[in-house]
Amino acid sequence: MSNDSLRMLKLRRLLLGFNDQISRVTYPLAVSCCTTIITFGFGACAVLAFQKTIPGESWLAIWQGWDALSFLDLAQHGYPHEVGNREYLIVWLPVFPMAIRIAHLFIPNWHAAAVVLSNVCCAAALTYIFLLVRVEYDARLARRAVLFCAIFPTAYFLHIAYSEAIFLLLSVGAFYHARRGQWLICGAFGMLATGARVPGIAIVPPLVLEYLQQRNFRWREIRWDIAFLALVPLGALAYLWINYRYFGDPLHFLTAQKRFWYGFVRWPFPSVVGNWYGVNHSSADSRLIQYGGPLAAFVIASAALVAAPFLLRPCYALYLALSWIMVFCNNFLLCSPRYILPIFPIFILLARITRREWLRDSIAFLFALFYGICSMHFARGWWAF
Repeated sequence: MSNDSLRMLKLRRLLLGFNDQISRVTYPLAVSCCTTIITFGFGACAVLAFQKTIPGESWLAIWQGWDALSFLDLAQHGYPHEVGNREYLIVWLPVFPMAIRIAHLFIPNWHAAAVVLSNVCCAAALTYIFLLVRVEYDARLARRAVLFCAIFPTAYFLHIAYSEAIFLLLSVGAFYHARRGQWLICGAFGMLATGARVPGIAIVPPLVLEYLQQRNFRWREIRWDIAFLALVPLGALAYLWINYRYFGDPLHFLTAQKRFWYGFVRWPFPSVVGNWYGVNHSSADSRLIQYGGPLAAFVIASAALVAAPFLLRPCYALYLALSWIMVFCNNFLLCSPRYILPIFPIFILLARITRREWLRDSIAFLFALFYGICSMHFARGWWAF
């Protein structure tokens, strides 16, 4: 056989292998693409139906509100150098704004660059969820986990200029590569995750636990590759350094959270009681979103917290528990329905308990209805987590 024939044969095998890999993840990629199109189309239709016109520059502008404006401000201008009008921006971590700056090199419009970035991260995150769950169980259960994540009532944040998509990608990616024993890649993903969201620090103990479990908790089996896990907290440490550089205090973000959002650490139950009171006594338009949403998030996450030790691998159960603490031991629970979106073990649990089709379809239908309500609320410029 000639050299040209050998090269053609190798190329053909390479292409066949690539096509085989793509075919294995067709479902999460297709779900991501379809939910992106449906979300933006539904949002535009909702605005046209109720407001009779598309405000702003274009149909994409209806999603450019609330935290998205802060991320775009950070991407364009960086952190404030002193106490002043932009001081509140210090509560957002640097990875997503930095990623927007990189995307802007290829896409001139800042908002469009952020949206494209989020949707690429969403597709990659759903793919990682599929691959991770397939490692633990099977492809059928993996598809259910992807579906529940993609249609969770606040999952529209995976498609807009918010950090949920990139944080979900980085955290799931860290666990996937940990399960495969690829500790350098795991450390790199984890480092970026802790630099993307404050709750990212919750992945550190679970990853250490996973490493020790793979070594059967025997100290003699620990190898030098455990050092790669030291990369994980570097993202959080870099954020603390940014706080120190600009404000002289590595924990200045806590001061800013308390000053601008009344966010501070406390037991969750007073806030839960307050939400319950709001559901029963507030005005009609506040009961669903402002009070009902956080209360539902608390119930869902707490039920998952109880079930996780019995149904999930220990590292996922620990990650869920630490994330629960970081989300709900905070006075500011208004955003909790969005904050629990990247806690992917919740969707693994849902996939495990919905082996009966009628239950799976019923929960999916419920999620889809509230997805429509919440995304329509947000697209019209109102607060929706």
